[in-house]
Amino acid sequence: MSVWLAVVGLASGLPASLAAALGWEDAGLVLPPIIAVLLVTSAVFLHRAVRPLLLVLTASVSGLWLITVALELAEPLLLGWPTAARVLAVNGAKVLPLTLTALVLVRYRPGRHEMALRLGQWRADSGLRVAGYRIDWRLIGTTVGLVVCCGTIATGVEEFDVAGLSEALSWLPVYTAAAVVNATAEEFLFRHAINAVAGPLMGRTALIALTSAYFGITHINGTPSGLAGILLSGAFGVVLALAIDHTRGFCWNWTLHFIADMAIFFTLIAASG
Repeated sequence: MSVWLAVVGLASGLPASLAAALGWEDAGLVLPPIIAVLLVTSAVFLHRAVRPLLLVLTASVSGLWLITVALELAEPLLLGWPTAARVLAVNGAKVLPLTLTALVLVRYRPGRHEMALRLGQWRADSGLRVAGYRIDWRLIGTTVGLVVCCGTIATGVEEFDVAGLSEALSWLPVYTAAAVVNATAEEFLFRHAINAVAGPLMGRTALIALTSAYFGITHINGTPSGLAGILLSGAFGVVLALAIDHTRGFCWNWTLHFIADMAIFFTLIAASG
């Protein structure tokens, strides 16, 4: 229960989102540092087995809060930037929480097997059988990637015009870099790092549920936002968590996350052109 409270109840940003929904506009700036202090204080007093998880969450929350503060201060400047440049600035900044979290993990030195920080088996068995035929992750990953890509682009296709499509193509290297950083940072923060420190505390199914709920709730203000954002991101998170579990690596979860980010960034830029 303490693990779920720490991850979903605190580190996910749920308190700040609820407070903001109730009218506290500065909740996103005020509550995260309080939560970080609460997490690091709990690490001192709770059982030592939970300490690595609490410190990893502290690093993640602190890094993301610093990004929020920096973006708040830089907002007047960013408003004058092209959409693709803003996308790169916002997502590129996620290197900070990734670095802070990695430093905590260096202290506890979890094994590469626990973190699944290796390419993995891209043809891994999914455990599914159709008419007696084995379904592996080549089919699942390709299918999910196509559905996510096409579904995302379809949400904005009515707003596309020649100018927007031209801008999206001209800025391709910039938001590709943003997608690389974002997919790497989020997969590390929300899955690989959590697997490393929470895996010893719970079973496989519970861990998949935990990381998926964590990923879903953190996207309450994402694209899309609100309850739809939580449900869609949470469902996508289940697929990504299963990909790690089955392949024992990042070959499919990172690839699918990158594809989703590319589709989102392309749609955002093409629709605003």
